[in-house]
Amino acid sequence: AFPAEDGEDGSGLRRLPFSDDEFGSPPNKMARADEPKKVLLYVRKESDEVFDALMLKNPTLQGLVEAISDKYDLPLDKIGKVYKKCKKGILVHMDDNIIKHYSNEDTFQITMEEHGGMYKLTLTEI
Repeated sequence: AFPAEDGEDGSGLRRLPFSDDEFGSPPNKMARADEPKKVLLYVRKESDEVFDALMLKNPTLQGLVEAISDKYDLPLDKIGKVYKKCKKGILVHMDDNIIKHYSNEDTFQITMEEHGGMYKLTLTEI
């Protein structure tokens, strides 16, 4: 048997020193601060066969309301509550979190009900 050389473990295999780079976590990729995540929705009225694409300038409830206002010629100041109706039938108040994280490229049927001069919007998942 040969005496183990420096860096050998006795089996004849050489152990290489490891560095933090090999076992550390990879560096996090930073999203550009000037490019917010875009949200695209496909929306149609019950009477329509074809969907309209809504690209939200800002992935927020306000961005959704502005896009709907532009697409369907609704006065922005007349849009009140906005709801999302899930496939399970659950009715939820739409908020920024839902739009940012759960709605990209989803398809919806939109209903616009006017009550006392204000519109209630319901986006039902299809």
